[in-house]
Amino acid sequence: MRTALAGLILAAFIAAGCGGGGGPGGSDQPPTGTATGTPPGTQPPSPPPVPAATPSPTPNPGIYTVQPGDTLGAIAERFGVTVEALAAANALTNPDLIYPGQELRIPSP
Repeated sequence: MRTALAGLILAAFIAAGCGGGGGPGGSDQPPTGTATGTPPGTQPPSPPPVPAATPSPTPNPGIYTVQPGDTLGAIAERFGVTVEALAAANALTNPDLIYPGQELRIPSP
């Protein structure tokens, strides 16, 4: 009797581990896909790539105060104007010579 009981327990254990029996934890049906409806063995489609944003010039404030590390080229690029236009609007004879605290007129692009 013990051998029959041990065999029955072993069979139940194996069936439960294999998902057999159709009860909780098991099913007699093959997998039908994912919750998103994607067929088995395939991956859902990837979302389309997001295009990188291109930096736009800062709106023209009219006057800009030079900060430490600024260059006339960087300021011109920030406001969408040329170095020549920025130098001319501020009567700069040497565009390489600006200093922190200096106020520059920003021309319209």
